[in-house]
Amino acid sequence: MVSTRRRGLSPVVGVALMVVIVVLLAAVLGMLATGFTDSLVEPRPAVSFDVTYHPDGEDNSGNGAYINVTHEVGSIEDGSQVKVVDGEGNSIAWEDVWTGGEVVGPAGEYAHIDGEGSDSVLVPICEAGQHYRLVIEYEDGSSRTLLDYVVPSEPNAVSPNC
Repeated sequence: MVSTRRRGLSPVVGVALMVVIVVLLAAVLGMLATGFTDSLVEPRPAVSFDVTYHPDGEDNSGNGAYINVTHEVGSIEDGSQVKVVDGEGNSIAWEDVWTGGEVVGPAGEYAHIDGEGSDSVLVPICEAGQHYRLVIEYEDGSSRTLLDYVVPSEPNAVSPNC
């Protein structure tokens, strides 16, 4: 004789599984809707800079040593958000330096920093160890350092303002 017994899941087990899935889905969607909105911020730019130090002040019209901060990769649409800051906290916008522009980019654009002329608000390079930073300031008041540079050696030519 052949047995025709069938085994199956009780409808209660199926309903319980469906309830668990719905609760988990609701929890995940609720977390996405409320939990992450506070952490959403403007994406930080992926940019890169290189610094060339000219301790002899060559081609600088007697203004002493200088650095060129050269933009290598990425772009920042608003050059007024990017500031060159010296060790004393003085700052100037990238777009206000005579070699800078309204947009930080394309690659190869540079800011000539010597503490004279258009960037005279900055301290001129007078000695090794002086500190310069490139900082981006966001509309929400936050900021991020894009470049941190310390003058590596004594300049051979110094500004008359040293």
